[in-house]
Amino acid sequence: MPESGAQHNVTPLEFLRLSNRQFSLALTQHTLRDFLSESLAEALRITGGLRAFIARIEQETGELIVVETAGSGWTRKNRKLRLEPHHETQRGITGFVAITGEPYRSDDVKADPHHLNLFEDAQSEMAVPFFDSEGRVRGVVNIDSDRLAAFDDLHVAQVTALAEAMGVALAFDEFRCRERLLVDIGLDLAAITEIDALAQRVVNVTSKALQCEGCSVFLYEESTQTLRLRASRGALARQISEVSYRPGQGLTGTVFETGETIRLEDPRSDPRWAGLFPEFTPAESSSFLAVPVVGRDRMLGVVRVSRPRSRTAWFRARFTESDERMLTTIAGQFGTAVENIGTFNRSVRSERMAAWGELSAKSAHMIGNRTFAIKGDLNELKFVLANCTREISEDTTLSQEQVETCLASVLELTDSIERGIFRLEEILREFRDFVMATQLKPVRGDLNKTVRETVRETFPRRTTLTLKEEYCATPLMVLFDPVKLKRALSELIENAVSFMQGEDGTLQVLVRMVPAGEESAREHLLPMRSYACVSIADSGPGVPEEMKTQIFNPFFSSRVKGMGLGLSIVKGIVDAHHGVIRETGEPGHGARFIIYLPTESAAETPTK
Repeated sequence: MPESGAQHNVTPLEFLRLSNRQFSLALTQHTLRDFLSESLAEALRITGGLRAFIARIEQETGELIVVETAGSGWTRKNRKLRLEPHHETQRGITGFVAITGEPYRSDDVKADPHHLNLFEDAQSEMAVPFFDSEGRVRGVVNIDSDRLAAFDDLHVAQVTALAEAMGVALAFDEFRCRERLLVDIGLDLAAITEIDALAQRVVNVTSKALQCEGCSVFLYEESTQTLRLRASRGALARQISEVSYRPGQGLTGTVFETGETIRLEDPRSDPRWAGLFPEFTPAESSSFLAVPVVGRDRMLGVVRVSRPRSRTAWFRARFTESDERMLTTIAGQFGTAVENIGTFNRSVRSERMAAWGELSAKSAHMIGNRTFAIKGDLNELKFVLANCTREISEDTTLSQEQVETCLASVLELTDSIERGIFRLEEILREFRDFVMATQLKPVRGDLNKTVRETVRETFPRRTTLTLKEEYCATPLMVLFDPVKLKRALSELIENAVSFMQGEDGTLQVLVRMVPAGEESAREHLLPMRSYACVSIADSGPGVPEEMKTQIFNPFFSSRVKGMGLGLSIVKGIVDAHHGVIRETGEPGHGARFIIYLPTESAAETPTK
């Protein structure tokens, strides 16, 4: 191309200082959009251009999407510009640069075959690419002018330097986003105790981190000796638990059998590919990456990701070494979490088996006593009915008083039997609740709503007690079992009400958010996780200091009624949610139970 006679707006020394500053900011900036906006403004200033934009390549489609604009003439509509490099008439100079990976300058766009007429006043145009760490074009910086031959080779070199700084900033932002996702999933894997929920979380985070449409988690089943699908995104999401591979079968089975990662641009070309259960149809399948899930001393499963074939021949949405390292890290965290859940469940089963032994002995004693009492009442009832029958047969002229006496005896005995049966049902219900306390069916929901509903259902309507409620101003989203949590909250509310009977007491219910790091040292919470907090306080006698360490133990009770399992059930439910429960009231001034539940992680979506 001929050199143009364009005037330069900065000296070489000024540009050197500018480029040094931009590269420094690329590694330290906290807001990517602000950095891109400033860099684009500098590109306009040093070239004297009229307008400019940055377009990034979308991983899934290969399209160029405008992510930042500068200069005049932009409207809401053209800021949403999408260019299609695979369509010669829809790619423009920007798309041409994306395909070739080379800078391009046009002194007269009206005569340029690559120009796409987006602005009528454009006379000349230049575009330069920027790359990722794998050497792939990730985007293009485009500048135009209302003057002919407005740009020269020095302008191209200067904008290329700024574009490289933009590429560094975008890569670093992607790295930080992945870092945040790894932290988030680490927290989630430490908090979630249900394997299928864990597997689904892995799928969600991996899909965001690697920007892929297909992701599946397979775990090995000893009983069937197969790799069973436990979570997926894409077409296989409708076949959870139905899809399985044998070790060594297909690419997935091979990864499990060998313990080695497989990364392919076209899985169909690999002789190990079986094509049994792909996330996309064989014709659509393209990039494939699968890594093993490894435990301490055995293989646990496989995590695999895939991308569909790009509509453009020039764009390869292949997985990179960086993607492989990311997926291997996630799989490693997942493997540790799976084994921890197994260890935790075995420990819980062991502890609860011991408690069940004690529970069985005590409940058998209580049921035996109640059954003995019911048998006595039944024998007495039979005796009374026999006497009444004999008296009626011997004397048909019984007085009204004799009849009423007989009926009163029968009613008294049937009432006693009914109370005995009701008490048996209570014992069995407590037994069932204790056994089922840790078996959760968690869903994502607003804790405010569940606590409010529980208070409305449990707090007595006609009472001299005062109810004070305070809820979080915004929805407090938590992964929890609403039925079990209501059971725990209602137990605490009923206890509070019962200890304040006959008094003009006050029940205080507070729901709030505890940001990460706050109260973590005092309450032994994870410092990097935020928590939802529910406080239930009363103005009753409180819990004596010597009882505070015992109240959550099975069979401990300060009341005659019940088996002493109520607070033990509450703690079991909270523990199963990976939460914490404390009693922090002051003896003589009321009890105060505080529950901390980990909030659902809100992982950020990578910038496109």
